[in-house]
Amino acid sequence: MKKIIFSSALVLATSLAMVSCDNGLDLEAKSRLSGSNFPKTDDDAIALANGMYQLQVAESSAFGYMTDLTTEHEVSGESSNSGGGLLSLMNWEPSNSYSVRIWTALFKTIAASNDVLDKVSDNAGISEKIRQRVTGEAYFFRAYSYNYAVQFWGEVPKVLHNTEASGLYRQPIDTIYNLIVADLEKAIERLPLVTEYSSSDKGRASKGAAYTLLSKAYLTWAQTSDTDTDEQRKEKFRKSLEYARKVTGYELEEDFLANWDNGNRNGKESVFAIQHIMGIGSDASGGNHLTHCSFNSGFTQTRPHVRPSSWKYYDAYEDGDQRKDGSIAKTLYNPATGEYYTFEEPRFRKYIATDDPLGSASNRDINRTVFRYSEVLLLIAEAANEYNGGPTEEAYEAINQVRRRAFKSFPVTQKSEHDLPAGLDYEGFKQALIQEREFELLYEQKHWLDLVRWRILVKTLKNCGLDYDEYHKQDVSLKNYRFPIPQSQRDINPVGLWQNWGYDGYDASITGENPYVNRF
Repeated sequence: MKKIIFSSALVLATSLAMVSCDNGLDLEAKSRLSGSNFPKTDDDAIALANGMYQLQVAESSAFGYMTDLTTEHEVSGESSNSGGGLLSLMNWEPSNSYSVRIWTALFKTIAASNDVLDKVSDNAGISEKIRQRVTGEAYFFRAYSYNYAVQFWGEVPKVLHNTEASGLYRQPIDTIYNLIVADLEKAIERLPLVTEYSSSDKGRASKGAAYTLLSKAYLTWAQTSDTDTDEQRKEKFRKSLEYARKVTGYELEEDFLANWDNGNRNGKESVFAIQHIMGIGSDASGGNHLTHCSFNSGFTQTRPHVRPSSWKYYDAYEDGDQRKDGSIAKTLYNPATGEYYTFEEPRFRKYIATDDPLGSASNRDINRTVFRYSEVLLLIAEAANEYNGGPTEEAYEAINQVRRRAFKSFPVTQKSEHDLPAGLDYEGFKQALIQEREFELLYEQKHWLDLVRWRILVKTLKNCGLDYDEYHKQDVSLKNYRFPIPQSQRDINPVGLWQNWGYDGYDASITGENPYVNRF
């Protein structure tokens, strides 16, 4: 049997140290520590754990390409033969550079998490407080990585120790979700609340982040499972709602764009974000290429690397909704000219720095949002609707708080003219929830994942109304419910890593003729 190598050397060539900073978590390269002298102290354990955070820094644009370019919301300005261009055209294969890149990043993070757990869990040289927190971070990041992997590829190898690299097979989806749940339960036991972190540790995984991920995992598992009974599915919805309710210590920002303001890094709405700080990216920038790709052409009419596919998504927002101009830029103030510039084609607004739009594309230092409190409220609304077979008062209140903030109706706990109409049934509320997630979370690396879990990917893209000859979104097919296993990995282990249905090299005796027949 050939081997899949999940080597800790790939992820621990450089250890990382924490640097105190008012803006929160800061990662800086430190001297190499390895072998018998590592980890011996609390600082060593923290340095080892920081490697898990550092691995995320270079991948923000790749996550964006995988989850936004592959939907009707976004198109590429790059070559149609590039990795991003092919994702935009719904034409990805096992060699796609972004699919390969994310697979590699996720399994490097899993390897780094395993290293922490193997080297810290029973290490007598490390204090109980730090051991608990650091292993909690490791369980969180392993679950975080597997939660992406199971949605992108379905069955994936289950790796709990880096010595288990020989002859690994793709494991059933339920097995992977059970691991995610178990890891997050352990993370919740160990991690501090966000309010218990000092200012220098802002940005670390917290109980709130673990509760949010666990709620989202249960919701997605229930919606995508082909093995659950109705009773089992309902129980997962109940657990999703239960864990979303436990996310406390956060508030909605009054100003929607404050969530992407470097003067408000890790603000009161941020549940978990990837930290992008000048000087830690491979190119000496902050490393968040979401800022570069959306505004690399600056104040010109040249198409950037990525942009909204149509003005109709801007026009869909109601007037008075601050997310309209906060999500898509039609005009933008240019400090170099002192005038507002009007774009002929739309631009994504969230990752353009308000205080320095001219420097956004090069600095690349705005944090990448993973979870905001507004999404927690939307999880409560969705899980309640699913569990009860229709919206409850709690579901209405949760989604309405998001809407009230959008229209600057404060306090958000009081009824507003912008609340959803009462009396919606299950389907009516679900459609309102789908629309609200699109309004709230545009360009936040959610949409492909949403369309897949709602089983409406193909229907949505085929009916999106975009110009067929230019955008090819209507070329979507059922195979696009998953990404292909990277060919480079299958070359190493062709038996254990069988190919997903519809892609070159798939085996119908393993995958079935069409495993997505009920997904439209």
